[in-house]
Amino acid sequence: MHRTSMGAIVSASAALVATAALIGAGCAPQTATPADAPTASTLEAATISGDAKGAGNPVNAADVEALWAPVAAAAAEGGYTAWGTVVDAQTGEVLLDAQASTAHTPASTTKTLAAFSALTHLDPTATLTTSALLGADNQTLYLDSEGDLLLGIGTSDEVEVSGRAGLQTLANDAAAALTQRGITAVTLNWRGTLFDGASHLASWDAQEVGSYEGHVGPMAIDAGRTYEGANAFYSDAPGRVAQVFSQALGAAGITAALGEAGDAPAGAGALASVSSATMGEQLRWMLAHSDNTLADQYCRFAARAAGAPSTYEGATDTVRSALIAAGVPTDGLSLEDCSGLSSNDKISADTLVGVLKASYAGQGTGANTMRLLPWAGLVGTLSQRMTEEPAVGNVQAKTGALQEVTSLSGSVLTQSGRVLLVSIGHDRVTDGAYATRGRLDAFEESLAGLN
Repeated sequence: MHRTSMGAIVSASAALVATAALIGAGCAPQTATPADAPTASTLEAATISGDAKGAGNPVNAADVEALWAPVAAAAAEGGYTAWGTVVDAQTGEVLLDAQASTAHTPASTTKTLAAFSALTHLDPTATLTTSALLGADNQTLYLDSEGDLLLGIGTSDEVEVSGRAGLQTLANDAAAALTQRGITAVTLNWRGTLFDGASHLASWDAQEVGSYEGHVGPMAIDAGRTYEGANAFYSDAPGRVAQVFSQALGAAGITAALGEAGDAPAGAGALASVSSATMGEQLRWMLAHSDNTLADQYCRFAARAAGAPSTYEGATDTVRSALIAAGVPTDGLSLEDCSGLSSNDKISADTLVGVLKASYAGQGTGANTMRLLPWAGLVGTLSQRMTEEPAVGNVQAKTGALQEVTSLSGSVLTQSGRVLLVSIGHDRVTDGAYATRGRLDAFEESLAGLN
């Protein structure tokens, strides 16, 4: 893995503003075997100041319960479940307990647990290297990667997270090195696997949601989508990357015949490499875009770093272990994946808000889960929600959505500057949960309006 500086992770909420300059050092690997996943950094990050944490007027539980009453009434009338909890971030006082200890289907709010596990075990300043290696026979080129699923087709983009490492840039640099050696034609092989076990969960297909997630593995373009924004993914994302890379080599003057997936040739050495955005940036991108494949990819990284099997089961076990170690309640917790795509996933509001509490109280990278969450009216899946004052820029949350589920988990900044930790949702909405999410948004808007 490659370590570099990570840009500041800054909250739009005044009480959560933090500027972090996380700096590390290292170099790209020169062998065909990927390095182990980076472990949690001991580098210091900016934390919320004591004054900021203590800011704002305390919120009365009766006021919160009164705001929740219309949500509960609508759920009772509609025959579905409304669940949630609201906690004062400063004091830990529970301001709302609506089936908070009961596990419900969380949908993509599960990704907050994925981010927490990743930040527990990985270095957010590290990057993922994708390399072109030349075999000792000077005829075999090998495409290797440490797990970057956000490769770009064109040249490397120093601004965007997806496409930070560009295949055309890698091809241009590799072609220049090959030409210098007098080589004009190669056979291109590539790494096809990275983790243990299945790369795609069978139960998703049984639930008819398998098209919403790609395959974890060594490399992909745009998380393996067949086109930008698609809910369709290549079944062989590394093979697709190799195909695009061979075409890029051709454009750079090198004839590359596609070979096969497998191990790197003996004695292979690096010709060229490109680096991804930092892991912290990719995690923020994952949360903002609610990218299912990236969530499970990072849980696999975390499992491997923790010494657990890099399978779905190993990844979810690693999540549970990280939560327990942080003192987060796990009663009723049951996970098949880290993306929340499976309707068999069950998480309580107490667990979801426990992750937020652990992050709020954390130091260094331990505080990053909250910092990485999208902002209402501004970012990702919240960019078109809660777009007016007082919620815009004062609600920071991960969204969740399945056919019968809608959920939110994050923080709300009140008018006086009090930080509330909020995990809420609707479950078993047989007529479709999308139509009910406005009630959750209205509740959060009302919380933001409290003085």
